[in-house]
Amino acid sequence: MKVDFSAAWKEHERLAGAVPPALRATLGGAFTPRALALRVAHETLSKFPRNDVPTVLDPCCGLGSLLLAAVEWACVSRPQWVQAWLQGGKLQGWEISRELTDGTKRVLTIAGQCLKLPVRPKLVTRDALECDEREICDAVIACPPWKNLVGAAAQDLPPAKRAQIARRFGSFTGTPALHTVFTELAGRLVARQGGRVGMLLPLRVADSPDYASFRRAMAQLVAPEQILPQGQGALPGVQDDAALFVLTAGKGDVSGEPWESRADEREQLYQSSILRHIPLRPTAFDDVGVNTGNAEQLMITEKPEPGALPIRDASDVIPFAMRKPRLYLRAKVSRQTGRYAKIAPPATFKQVKIVIKRDAQRPIAAKHTPPAFFRDDLIGCFGAPDFDDDYLLGVFNSEYFGRLYRDSFRETRLRAEGRITVEQLRHLPIPSRRAAGAAYNEIIQLSRELQKCAGKNPQLQAKLDTAVRKAYTGK
Repeated sequence: MKVDFSAAWKEHERLAGAVPPALRATLGGAFTPRALALRVAHETLSKFPRNDVPTVLDPCCGLGSLLLAAVEWACVSRPQWVQAWLQGGKLQGWEISRELTDGTKRVLTIAGQCLKLPVRPKLVTRDALECDEREICDAVIACPPWKNLVGAAAQDLPPAKRAQIARRFGSFTGTPALHTVFTELAGRLVARQGGRVGMLLPLRVADSPDYASFRRAMAQLVAPEQILPQGQGALPGVQDDAALFVLTAGKGDVSGEPWESRADEREQLYQSSILRHIPLRPTAFDDVGVNTGNAEQLMITEKPEPGALPIRDASDVIPFAMRKPRLYLRAKVSRQTGRYAKIAPPATFKQVKIVIKRDAQRPIAAKHTPPAFFRDDLIGCFGAPDFDDDYLLGVFNSEYFGRLYRDSFRETRLRAEGRITVEQLRHLPIPSRRAAGAAYNEIIQLSRELQKCAGKNPQLQAKLDTAVRKAYTGK
């Protein structure tokens, strides 16, 4: 059943906007937007049997965006779960702030009104880090506070509380942080048989040496199933690259080695893809973006002056979609001694089919429509004669291609700085139409559907990732 939950989401946004900055800073959290919350729900909950209603807990529920997303997702994918969640106590939220708990209750009450269903949400105001850690749920979904407690920030936690957390959570050693201890808590709370955890965390916890002790502590409880990067800005007000970590109950790798590299070793992801496929021809990618050099103030304006033309930059590009340009390139610029810039002919920009962000932890691509000038923080893709543009767009924005990129350039200086280059893109293999088989047309169709919704459909994104994997591996 399809239900319009827009009233509940509007209330969530209103309450989030009204949270005092001091309270937000104290909690160290961000409120998860709808599209990302739906992705967490889908990836974490879709593996549970349809006829068995899982008990779901968010131990740091904030204003309830993940709980609301779970209900919205279930209305489409698991309608038989909804009543048990909202009236039977199988959907639960904990929050340390009474103000936020009341907000979550308000949001879920409005969701019940959208469903024409009275709800009795099981919400508790408590400090989750002081719970008794019994296995009380089948799944945990959470966006914990992203707060490192080192340096000056260490003073935000009273010494007695800090000592208590350090005694209880092995993940607190190394890099003390609230997001690590909440993740360890989640691993303790889920059932040992079939339990699943979906957490929004900084991407760096997957492979940074600073988080080796965290990965070792987690290995006693859960093993990583998927790590799905979401990019910078995925969480409002958070600059770090975010990722959705899907973890399953059971012991993992206790060495503390990077999670993704060990997973890819087992799958032979990189090796098999390199052997099976070849890259696009080198002319498919090029650095054609406008380089303003030291003449930016002369060339760029925020106002649509006479003769000025729109110019895009990386902030205008999200997966599968392009925002309206905010800047303009002046038609005439007076020459000044010592000023320099570089700009390709307008016809070159009209030939670009797809643009890809340069500063990112993985390729993020959008169709270059309508054609416009763009800055050099975007890479131009001119397509390839034997490849549909929608197919290439789907591959570029897939998690499989992102993992292929990260594995290929894990140790390089530019990779470490999070900067994608033309040379790297020219190196990565792309399955041909023949090699992809039936997955080729499936990827095209999914890419077109994701363009219609600006990539904000978690089910379609998950299907795309599966189709791209099939194109690369044949299975």
